[in-house]
Amino acid sequence: MKRRDFMNLAAGAAVWPIAARALPARMTEIGFVTWGSPAIQMRAEDLRQGLRDYGYVEGRNIRLETHFTDGNKQRTREIIEALVAKPVDILVVWQTPAAHIAKEATKTIPIVIMVADALATGIVPSLSNPGGNITGVSNTGPELAGKRLELLREIRPQLRTVAFLGSSSDQNGPTFARETALAAEKIGMKSLTRLVDGPAAVDAALIEQMKRDGAEAIVAQPVFTSYRERIVAMALDAGLPVTSDFALFAEAGALFTLGVDDGIQLRRTAYYVDRILKGARPADLPIEQPTKFALVINTVTAKKLGWTVPPLVLARAERVIE
Repeated sequence: MKRRDFMNLAAGAAVWPIAARALPARMTEIGFVTWGSPAIQMRAEDLRQGLRDYGYVEGRNIRLETHFTDGNKQRTREIIEALVAKPVDILVVWQTPAAHIAKEATKTIPIVIMVADALATGIVPSLSNPGGNITGVSNTGPELAGKRLELLREIRPQLRTVAFLGSSSDQNGPTFARETALAAEKIGMKSLTRLVDGPAAVDAALIEQMKRDGAEAIVAQPVFTSYRERIVAMALDAGLPVTSDFALFAEAGALFTLGVDDGIQLRRTAYYVDRILKGARPADLPIEQPTKFALVINTVTAKKLGWTVPPLVLARAERVIE
């Protein structure tokens, strides 16, 4: 029986154990889809490195097909549906909107995700027992919202109002906005929420309006990482510092970032790919939560703003950009 025929017969049943037997001699097909743009092409290289660490080499035993959909929902859906139709053996999906589309597209092909909060956004019913055909890693969490605001207050004690800039197209947007607002209230700050359809809506006029509304700093949702340079530049032109999750933001001029190393987390998805190819069921693989968070501070930006980062804050940084 041909493999494709077998998979059709298995539709609706438990996820097919790709390698309950020895690894097949044929090429294993892996589809990688991210909601981001080609500006984060380096993350595909992180996945490749992770796969190499487990003995999977392109052209020898795997074929990796990568797609950056630039936040286009229809394009994301079409790409994922095409990969499912092939079919690929495993889907690796980065960022929550793409993960939801993948979940809708297949119940049989294993999906390895890297998202912010798979439980809160309804991708899985449980982190310890995800069930179905989905597993993977978390790359951030809304609980860091309070720590970022506390750092802003340490650096700028007189700061009173922040603006949260998020995406209404990402299921995490409202969650992060709410957590930022609650964290701000706890320390006597005010939070302004600005959710936009996509990065094209983030322009100089929006940034200036935030400033007129009282914002003294911007907390940018990590879904905008692909557009970090443009967002940071516009914010600095308005005299507003930016903070976010990933170090790529700090390298682009954000005042500081606090979060996981997304490159390391993406390399970690290769562990799940390996386990699945060797017979594990995604349903039985807990979604891994991050345990290490890095603070990266850009003192060049602080000087441009006329701000001084206290020595005690600098001492806590894993990296200082000077």
